[in-house]
Amino acid sequence: MNLDFTPSKDVKAIETVVHGLVMNIATPFPLPQTDGCKNNVLTCPLKAGQKATYVVMQPVLRSYPKVKVVVKWVLKNEDRDNLICILIPSRIN
Repeated sequence: MNLDFTPSKDVKAIETVVHGLVMNIATPFPLPQTDGCKNNVLTCPLKAGQKATYVVMQPVLRSYPKVKVVVKWVLKNEDRDNLICILIPSRIN
């Protein structure tokens, strides 16, 4: 999945934060890499007003429970301000 966004100010660092929302309860989702600047496409620093693309490559493991879940995917800058915050309705089969 590709997430396109345009930062309103220069960005030096990006943190990826993901939660699964089940029955409105947020559960942190562990990621192997939370440094968004080490994404395979996205490199920092980012310039204000220039489109950037964050590529999500997260495998769904067999150990995950079979459940309907809303995935909350957030990218934060070095000041912990949200660059992107999206909710993705999902179902793990």
